[in-house]
Amino acid sequence: MESRTPGSADIRQVGVTSEFQWLDEPEDGRLSRLVRHGRLIAAGLLGVLLILRVLDVAPLQILRLWGFDLQLQTRAPAADPSPVLAVDVDDRSLAAMGQWPWPRRHLVDLVDRLSAAGVGTAAFNILFAEPDRMSPTVLARSLPDLDIELRRELEALGGYDEALARAMWRVPSVIAVAAIPGSGDATPGQGAHNRIAVRGHQDLENLPAIGAIIENVAPIHQASRGQGVVSLLPEPDGTARRVPTIFRVGATLQPGMALDIARVALQQPNMLVEMPSPLGMTGVSVGPLFVPTDSQGRLWVDTARPDRVPTVSALDVLSGGVPGADVAGRIVVIGSSAAGVGDRVRVGFGGAVSGLQFQALAVDTILTGRAPWRDPIFGWVELLATALAGLLLIGLLPRLSPHLKPAVGVGLMAAALGVSAYAQAGFGALVDPTFFSATSILLVGSFVIGDYRTETVLRRRNEAALKRHDAYIREVIDASFDAIVTIGDDARIRTANRAACALLGYPQQGLFGQPIYQRLTGPWAAELEREPVATLSRAADRPETIEVESHGPECSGTVPTEITLAESMAGSERIYILVLRDVSARRAAEAFAALSTQRLHDAVDAISDGFALFAPDGRLLRCNDAYCDMLDAEIDGSDGTPYGTLLQTLVAGRHCPAEAVGREAEWIEARLSVFAAHSQRYEMATTDGRWYQVDERRTAEGGMVCIYSDITVIKDREGELRTAMERAELASQAKSQFLANMSHELRTPLNAIIGFADMLRSQPFGPLGSDRYLGYARDISGSGSRLLKMIEQILEFARLERLQSNIDESGIDVTAAVLAAVTDLTPTARTHGVQIDPSIQPSLPALRADPQMLYQIIQNLLANAVKFSAEGSRVRVAVGLDEQRRIVLTVADEGIGIPQDLIGQITQPFWQHPDAMTSSHEGVGLGLAIVSGHVQAHDADLSVDSRLGEGTTMTVTFPSYRTV
Repeated sequence: MESRTPGSADIRQVGVTSEFQWLDEPEDGRLSRLVRHGRLIAAGLLGVLLILRVLDVAPLQILRLWGFDLQLQTRAPAADPSPVLAVDVDDRSLAAMGQWPWPRRHLVDLVDRLSAAGVGTAAFNILFAEPDRMSPTVLARSLPDLDIELRRELEALGGYDEALARAMWRVPSVIAVAAIPGSGDATPGQGAHNRIAVRGHQDLENLPAIGAIIENVAPIHQASRGQGVVSLLPEPDGTARRVPTIFRVGATLQPGMALDIARVALQQPNMLVEMPSPLGMTGVSVGPLFVPTDSQGRLWVDTARPDRVPTVSALDVLSGGVPGADVAGRIVVIGSSAAGVGDRVRVGFGGAVSGLQFQALAVDTILTGRAPWRDPIFGWVELLATALAGLLLIGLLPRLSPHLKPAVGVGLMAAALGVSAYAQAGFGALVDPTFFSATSILLVGSFVIGDYRTETVLRRRNEAALKRHDAYIREVIDASFDAIVTIGDDARIRTANRAACALLGYPQQGLFGQPIYQRLTGPWAAELEREPVATLSRAADRPETIEVESHGPECSGTVPTEITLAESMAGSERIYILVLRDVSARRAAEAFAALSTQRLHDAVDAISDGFALFAPDGRLLRCNDAYCDMLDAEIDGSDGTPYGTLLQTLVAGRHCPAEAVGREAEWIEARLSVFAAHSQRYEMATTDGRWYQVDERRTAEGGMVCIYSDITVIKDREGELRTAMERAELASQAKSQFLANMSHELRTPLNAIIGFADMLRSQPFGPLGSDRYLGYARDISGSGSRLLKMIEQILEFARLERLQSNIDESGIDVTAAVLAAVTDLTPTARTHGVQIDPSIQPSLPALRADPQMLYQIIQNLLANAVKFSAEGSRVRVAVGLDEQRRIVLTVADEGIGIPQDLIGQITQPFWQHPDAMTSSHEGVGLGLAIVSGHVQAHDADLSVDSRLGEGTTMTVTFPSYRTV
């Protein structure tokens, strides 16, 4: 294989064409993507970088700021001395004069010393937000136990705040105010400036916004000529590089500390914010001085040499240790760097200065005119230059060799650094070289990596192509379950796979060079041994399967083998490929299948039912002897007889279907029309009095299985059972008729007995002569009445079966039925000293039931409850609707209760408990039996809950479909 040198305009591969191209597909696809999409990858990378620059993400900001730090560090130092002096209330000053905060009389002395030395401007990097607590006037008011004379003397001394204000009136002074974070929508306080005007666009949204400012006490504020915000804004990497010159407080602008110090030092009343375009600020004009800023109004501070601004201790100033020449005409910034008082800020390249020194450096940067400037349009120019350079690289780099591409990247980075250095040195401008350089290096790197990967892919593919193909062929051959060997004209083995070694019983090295016919047995092997060339040629010219026996491992036996032979056309030597297939398992499977088929046939023949299997075309595939007996014909069980012919045989035999008599052709046509249409089961009576159950099932291939079961015995038993049932019904009807007749015959004389007994009790024709006769008459009447009730219950039980078979399904008002039963039983309950309490759910729906049966259910349950309740107890009857819309009837008493082992017997006819607890209660034991029968007739449920000595609760639950 060979390839063009990577790095040319298009990289192409020229080499051997593989017959197994899918083996090379992953490598070819990757190489293709690397070659064709190199520019697309670089364009995507360029697009991502440009988007990140437009969004100005934090990593790019930090990289850009580090580049600016490097530029400022390499600037030439200023030749003139600084016009700024820092007076530091350091640790030494606090140790000598007392802890912070100082009484402001020390600051008065400090200002007086500076004034005497001829200071130009005094600026306090200190916030005077509260009155001096050590001031004499404050002490006179705050100490309650002072002598009146001492209090007057203290008040006469005056306050230190006023004294400091008087000192500040003698020296142009600037004081600090602190920012309170916020959105900038708050109303400014007394320190708000109206000395700032805006020239150009009035869009101030880019300026730093604060919520409010912390101001100084009124005397000091009024004595100052300027008030500047001393707060700093954080940088992305936490380094202080810039100070805000302008803050936005509501609709008012507030100057930063350094800018207001410069304004007072230059004796300028106003400042002018320069905003020539919508891109943002370019700077602030303070009289003749222009202070350049970034688009957000931040000033770049020259912190390359922090020692440029001299710093003296406040103690030295107060003690007269500072020469007046060091102070005269200078701007003095007063603050503190003492531990726990002053703050420290980190500046470029890891250095740190105090907040006082950083503000002093900012003032020095403004007044010396060394403030670097960066116009807002610089960012867009840099972005455009990077985009154009990136597109140029994408177009040109693929045409360059890999050795020139890194040089192009280094050259572009050097050019960007040179332009930025020239702009800084010649004009003081800050031009960002980092984004241009990083983009160029990344684009060049992407192409270099692409070239390297392309070259690597080409080399690896060329080295591995033949190995893959050879390994693939070997793996395919070795993975085959069939034995594959190659032989020459001499019939000696050249190569063999693992399956051949296993079949022939030799390792690969042992097979090489052996004649193949030595491992085979059979006519073809003998012919091959005699005439190898001719035999192989004939087999190759007429491809066919050759059957032989091959010797197994260690000559333990022979294995039935099939051989397929083909001639190889590769190379000049004639090579034959033999595929040897062990067919012992197949032949064993065929034998097993034949045995299984025979077993199935034997099982089918052993079935007592007639069995027949038909093909989809209706021809008989298999049947047993029972089927032949049913047909009354001698047929072969698998002769392929058509289904229609078999039906004709059936109707012509002695087992002809009864329904086919006289309409044989029509019956046969009907059976043929539904052949294998669907599965069905039906019964068939024959003319000789036999019955068959026919089960026809459709097979998966569209044929049909038929099973004919002789059910003559079952049919005979069904007839016998039907006759027995008819006799039982007649006996039951006779029993019911006998009970009805007996009840009628008994009631007629019994009514006469009761009637005459009642007449004797009433004595309509005069006294009987003795009170005993009246007692006898009462006993006769009572006993007769009880006997009449028993007879009526027996009669009702006799009519139970007739009533259950003829239920009147009508909508019944359950409430009315319950109240009627309660009304009827109230006299009996009063006789027993029992109170009946009905509880009926309002707006109860109607119940679909037989009115007579429902009344008997309620009446018998209530009568039973009253009968077994003690005197003075209550019987509660309740009816309502449950959550399943079922009507539930409950009767609860406080009677003697029922043992748990007897609850299952109470609904049996004529059942009564044999012990003494029922001896005092009348009845024949049919009430609950009648209730149970009526409940079952309505598909309802009867449940019993009883406890001895506590009472019994009977609950009838009607199904929901009976609720109207």
